[in-house]
Amino acid sequence: MPKVVLSNDGHRSRLKARFAATGGAGLADYELMELALTFAIPRRDVKPLAKALLARFGSLSGVLTALPEELQHVKGLGPSSVALLQVVQQLAIRMKREGLTDKPLLADRLTLLDYLYARFGQSQQEECVVLFLNAQLKLLAEETLFVGTYTTMAASPREILKKALAHNAAGLIMAHNHPQGAPQPSLEDELFTKNLLQAA
Repeated sequence: MPKVVLSNDGHRSRLKARFAATGGAGLADYELMELALTFAIPRRDVKPLAKALLARFGSLSGVLTALPEELQHVKGLGPSSVALLQVVQQLAIRMKREGLTDKPLLADRLTLLDYLYARFGQSQQEECVVLFLNAQLKLLAEETLFVGTYTTMAASPREILKKALAHNAAGLIMAHNHPQGAPQPSLEDELFTKNLLQAA
């Protein structure tokens, strides 16, 4: 007796049609994830995988900020689907960065914080990111100057100010993350900020 293979083409077509009709607004989170995965996994029902990803990482942002090695341990995700999720993440970060372009950064603090949240989202180490500004407080350049361990980072005001002069910057915004989740600045953070202010 010939083997019957069920096709997902009808379901995928309906999902794509719903997306097109609503611009994605009419789809649940797992359906958006499912639709994205269809481009990397063309011949398999990926709805269970989409739901499994959301269950494991807690949300869309959790999936899209997961490290590649974390995604590689999810059964059903291959190199192509991991790469797809990483591409989507980078597109989101760069779109947020574009939202900062030609705007006085300090005048739109929420956009700035939203960008930094996305920027630091997947980092498992402390990083020091510096945004260099022109006289109108618009973004000239961004650099990651220092990367530390899970809980520590060695930074130098001298190196930051050298970069500021190289960019001909009139101002700067320095930010770093606490991957362990504690938002309060440490005593070292406060001392470093004081030293940077004095040096500047």
